[in-house]
Amino acid sequence: MAVVICAPRAFVVQSSNNSTTAPATNLNLDHPSMVWRSSNLSSVQITVQLPAGSWDTVCLSGTNLRATDTIRIRAAATAAATTSAPTYDSTAVPAFSGAANGGGNTSLVLTPSVRTETFIRIDITSTGNPATYVEARRLIIGKRIEEDGIDLNAEHTFEDNSQRTEYRNFETVDPYDTKTSWKFSIGYVKEASYWSNWFPLLRDVGTKKGLLFIPDSQSVYLQSEAVFGRITSSAKGSPVSSDYYKLELYVREI
Repeated sequence: MAVVICAPRAFVVQSSNNSTTAPATNLNLDHPSMVWRSSNLSSVQITVQLPAGSWDTVCLSGTNLRATDTIRIRAAATAAATTSAPTYDSTAVPAFSGAANGGGNTSLVLTPSVRTETFIRIDITSTGNPATYVEARRLIIGKRIEEDGIDLNAEHTFEDNSQRTEYRNFETVDPYDTKTSWKFSIGYVKEASYWSNWFPLLRDVGTKKGLLFIPDSQSVYLQSEAVFGRITSSAKGSPVSSDYYKLELYVREI
């Protein structure tokens, strides 16, 4: 069991299979209605370029993929080399495992070591998808932070911000999607991890940027537990001993 948090790095789309109204550039945006859709189910791929730096996590969030579909991640120093001579190849892996989430699934690839390639190609096979296209809300590529797990007093909540207007003897509702959120703490973060990993991450994302939060990367319910969201209030760290810190976070789905 490991908790995973990853902030997405910005990228430039080099090529993709996409419809004209839902381009792959939307995968750079933290907006739930700005999605990428492939134009068909034939040769579905996205190739992106990252600035120089490191990464070890690739995730497609809010997809319409099924457990029987596959994704393949390849990386290289040039776009052409991602197919001709990749220096990283995940091979085709299931889009996800475990129970599906009707609100959108999460395809997650965690590389066993840190990568520095700047070109990444994602190939998707979704033969017979009833939607006739592949859809995703966000592409997260970045360097993850992993800890042993969240504390047992975590709260998983459902937030419905639908607008209700009361009249005499009846009520009207302007409906909005119900969002999930996690309020949790991580009780024993080593001092080195707190200052080297968490401090720069939390200072950068604040409450303005999105991040991927997975409370248990091995859970059969990962699809429902995972959240791409924002920290909704100030994150807090406090020392609990000479070598450990306690972190408190509240992450709400975008």
